[in-house]
Amino acid sequence: MLKRLIAPIASALLVACAAPQDAYRKESGFVFGTTYSLTYRSDSSLRQSVLSRLADYDASLSVYNPASLISRLNDADSVVADSLLLHVVSQAKYFHQISNGVFDITVEPLSRHWRFTRDLEDDTISVAQWDALLSGLDTIMPLIGLDKVSVSGRVIRKADPRMKLNANALAEGFGIDLAASVFEQNGVTDYMVELGGEIHCKGLSPMGRKWRIGIDRPVEGSLARRQNQRIIEVSDCAVSTSGSYRQCYHVADGRTVQHTIDPRTGMPVAHKMRSVTVVGPNTMTTDALCTSLMVLGPDSALSLVRGMEGVEAYIIYDDDKGGMAERMTDGFKSLIADK
Repeated sequence: MLKRLIAPIASALLVACAAPQDAYRKESGFVFGTTYSLTYRSDSSLRQSVLSRLADYDASLSVYNPASLISRLNDADSVVADSLLLHVVSQAKYFHQISNGVFDITVEPLSRHWRFTRDLEDDTISVAQWDALLSGLDTIMPLIGLDKVSVSGRVIRKADPRMKLNANALAEGFGIDLAASVFEQNGVTDYMVELGGEIHCKGLSPMGRKWRIGIDRPVEGSLARRQNQRIIEVSDCAVSTSGSYRQCYHVADGRTVQHTIDPRTGMPVAHKMRSVTVVGPNTMTTDALCTSLMVLGPDSALSLVRGMEGVEAYIIYDDDKGGMAERMTDGFKSLIADK
């Protein structure tokens, strides 16, 4: 799950609808600056209802919509929130707690500082530029910390109005769950919602079996040459993947700067995690955990997940011999499909 540019819901939707086959519908398009696809068994199309729910998400949670509630909060010290923003902030505080501060939606100023919220003019910076980035942390860290965001009734307040919230690390997953809720409310028992590579699925695929999901081999290079590292078969769950291998830059002295930031230190992580895949009960959970596990590293990541019911994880990382290694929870092993 690499974070994507989210455009307002009013952006053009380029929809291609396949004819139903065996009562399954396949609909796809473009929303929030990324692709989406819906595969579901129904006599009638529910695409417009799904897009309507995603519009609700956009109006509340999109940091790329200047009129959204979260954008208004970022421009002030407080906002009267709706149920969506309140739920997301509440869940963000939960994941902040269980991850010992690793998950933090106030990290946006650090992402900007380390140049991960805009296109890089060059993929290599000088040592002097690196030193300047390090020295600038002292002015940014006072703006970081979810404990500085309070909720009283419907009012969400920041301790410092300069703080910026970006809840994409779990709100995007929540958007997928909102889309899936449309199918649940309409009695659809077999469906898959995919948005930007994250998935929420239930029941059976058009092939009459569980849904087959490919996990990318985490190597740098063109997406056109992407290969599956693993294929899993799942149902009645969500699947998210985060990777550090496609969004990074380099320092002239040879070090690599990953886009994953530890909010406790303000620094990009330096361990050798390449990607994390999480399977769980909903996409908000899998989305938030992916972000957290990428910061924690293999040992602490697996320790956290093993204490959670209904959650499985698969980790790919660089080993000490220059190759790639993998670790996974016992429950994840049972999801791996036969070739």
